[in-house]
Amino acid sequence: MKRSTKVSGALTIALLTMVVGSASPDERIKTRLIGYQETPLTINSPARGEFSATIEAGGTVIEYVLTYRDLSSPVLQAHIHFGRPAITGGIVLFLCTNLVPPPGVPAPQACPNAPATITGALTAANVIAVPGQGIDSGAVGFAEMLKAIQADAAYVNVHTTNHPSGEIRGRLGDRDDDEDRGQRRGQR
Repeated sequence: MKRSTKVSGALTIALLTMVVGSASPDERIKTRLIGYQETPLTINSPARGEFSATIEAGGTVIEYVLTYRDLSSPVLQAHIHFGRPAITGGIVLFLCTNLVPPPGVPAPQACPNAPATITGALTAANVIAVPGQGIDSGAVGFAEMLKAIQADAAYVNVHTTNHPSGEIRGRLGDRDDDEDRGQRRGQR
């Protein structure tokens, strides 16, 4: 009897190790937000910001922290867009807004005055479809945005009263901004 308990216990531990060991780890992303990344016009602004997020291993939640400071005027809204570097794209995920909330998704939190830090969690329920760009709503759209983030085709933007199209912006992707900047310098 004792022997089968030991074998059963060892088998359970082995199976748990395989399941836990095979689970993919959380993915962490971060970016710096500056006016030089804005489009269609580059903005010369002293404003700065940081965005960091963890995409949970199951790919169903993005937990984020957004910090911004030294903005030229009050914040109107902040969100994640679907768009490649230097190209404007549609709004897909709201981080905060002081305007009329988007219809059909949970109301985003209010944007506090700068300097500020906000935190939150985004799920499939937060996705706003961008049909002209092929982004769906719901779980399909959330998965599409995760792919876009990994392909450097998404960015965070903070919009202000003086710069309603955006005052600071930072691209999201699998590379750190400093690392990417160093690679470009090495290619010159």
